[in-house]
Amino acid sequence: MYYLRLFLMVAIVTLASIQVSVAEAVWGAKYFPEVTLTDHNGKSRKFFDDLIKDKIVAINFIYTSCPDTCPLETAQLMKVQDILADRIGKDVFIYSITIDPDVDTPEVLKSYREKFGAKWDFLTGNEKDIIKLRKKLGLYIEEIQDGSNNHNVSMIIGNQKTGRWMKRSPFENPHVLADQIGNWLDGWKSPQQHRDYSKAPKLRNITRGEQLFRTRCAICHTVTGNEIAGAVGPDLLGVTRTREKQWLFDWLKAPDQMLAKKDPIAVALYKKYNRVAMPNMRLNQMEAIDLLSYIESETARIKPDSGKVFATKNVQNSQQDLVAVMNAWVREPIVESETHAGYLTMINVSDKPVVLESIATNAYEKVEIHQMTHVEGLMKMIKVDSLEIAANGQAKLTPGGKHLMLISPNRTIKTGGRVRLKLKFKSGRIQVVDLPVLAK
Repeated sequence: MYYLRLFLMVAIVTLASIQVSVAEAVWGAKYFPEVTLTDHNGKSRKFFDDLIKDKIVAINFIYTSCPDTCPLETAQLMKVQDILADRIGKDVFIYSITIDPDVDTPEVLKSYREKFGAKWDFLTGNEKDIIKLRKKLGLYIEEIQDGSNNHNVSMIIGNQKTGRWMKRSPFENPHVLADQIGNWLDGWKSPQQHRDYSKAPKLRNITRGEQLFRTRCAICHTVTGNEIAGAVGPDLLGVTRTREKQWLFDWLKAPDQMLAKKDPIAVALYKKYNRVAMPNMRLNQMEAIDLLSYIESETARIKPDSGKVFATKNVQNSQQDLVAVMNAWVREPIVESETHAGYLTMINVSDKPVVLESIATNAYEKVEIHQMTHVEGLMKMIKVDSLEIAANGQAKLTPGGKHLMLISPNRTIKTGGRVRLKLKFKSGRIQVVDLPVLAK
């Protein structure tokens, strides 16, 4: 019996050593090109000896000017980083290698890394060396190389010491991806949590819109009303009630084009969220409709009494807009009246203050800005002659505060209609906006 045990122990040790030696032979230094890359700090790194030898790694290929998939990949890996926490850079290593080294210098990569708050290494190098790496890692598809930056969006994860490697989608559920990197590749050394699934909720059918949100949007956004600190995109609860529908369609289908045209709301979002651009997800009209329907249904579920107040879309070319206009509407008069009230929020996305001098419209004889104030113990409305909006600031005209006084209507004002205003600024510029008429 003793000799049998000894034989089994020797056999197991021998088998393990054979497996390791085979892994080293197949996935060792002779297989991987020992090219030299440069990291985001300008430091030279040898691919095999410095980056992957005896390490658990996740490697993807990106380029910083990518308008669609690369920002999503990086945002998804940020979630993996949050899950693996302090293991990143200690026993698990992530590398993002550019496929556009002419543009992506170490300085550019460092700036891109800081935008997302990433803690892993971003690397550049000689284009031919990078292509050689992509081919050896099985992440180069000859058929799609058309002179552009088309590339395989798969990533590869592996343990060089054991020879375990596998391709993964960077859009995989981040918990699944973190589990595969941190546990499967590590031989399940980390303690596992044993969960009782007897009380797990029943699975439900999800709509096409929810599926789209989970796979395209949840990487950067929530739809809960509680925006996560450090998020690279805003929480979307209620967005269908604070943005005009056509603006949302345009934004979902071509955010890169709206930024290029300097749409004021798009620019403001870009600045607010650390200049991380919304990627173009190539959504068609029906997908955009399904996605917005899901966001609206979640808004109705979480905030059923939140009423619809839509932002307006500026009529003029957005390049001429001085301010972004949101939450704009005219209250439908309950009875016939010579004065109506209107409201809007104006956001100055520039670095200089702007002054609104007057407002005109064909729907009324005149428009004034009024505010409620105490005069000798009584509340009175006082006309405001001009309104300054601070640099990167906003001016709110709301019920109970400053508001529009629309005097002597030239036509019937009813819910479903619109009132077009011309905002004249001190600079001489005029901006045209449409306000929906709402019964509230």
